[in-house]
Amino acid sequence: MSLDEFLEGVAEALDTEAEMKPETALDTIDEYDSIGVLSLMSYLDELGIKASPAAFEKFTTVADLIALAGDRIDG
Repeated sequence: MSLDEFLEGVAEALDTEAEMKPETALDTIDEYDSIGVLSLMSYLDELGIKASPAAFEKFTTVADLIALAGDRIDG
């Protein structure tokens, strides 16, 4: 999957119109709350990526989500 496809999936999981860039701070996304985290966990699980709720407490930017996806993103 391309980076753009991944970022679109993140935005869709959060049900947000906010622009997803690696440098986007997660705390600036209104929809990034406990429900949003659960939605992201579900999206990542569909991609075969496991992450605990505790892991999300350490994430600060979209780049952290990209790093979690790792080699599942092309390029």
